[in-house]
Amino acid sequence: MTILVSACLLGHRCRYDGKHKMNSDLMGRLKNQTVLPVCPEQSGGLPTPRPACQLMGGNGTDVLAGRARVVDKKGTDQTAAFMHGAHHILELARKNGVVRCYLKAKSPSCGSGELSARVTASDWPEGYRPVLGVTAALLLAHGFDVEEIP
Repeated sequence: MTILVSACLLGHRCRYDGKHKMNSDLMGRLKNQTVLPVCPEQSGGLPTPRPACQLMGGNGTDVLAGRARVVDKKGTDQTAAFMHGAHHILELARKNGVVRCYLKAKSPSCGSGELSARVTASDWPEGYRPVLGVTAALLLAHGFDVEEIP
């Protein structure tokens, strides 16, 4: 039983800013589990650190359908890298028999667009709106169980 996890949640310094977002609660839940750490943005060929990106014109599903794009703060279109990374992660999930995915919230790659049932509203910044990222949208479209982690 393999669980796919955003690498930044496991302490890997792969976020756009070169930092991590290690989540101790998640680490405890994953104890004695087979974990597959992934970073879709690095898998798509983007460096770390890199300029922050945002979805423009829609969500991850719209990016997959060609109706929206991913643009970094310098104005560079990074849609191709996000698409490549998402498809690579889908391939890894299939090959490794992934049964569940824990992905980083608020990410243009990994946000699942839903508040987790395990997380209370007080755990989220005021005014936070869930984001459906490109990788999360692709995994959900292929039937994977995805939960976003703050």
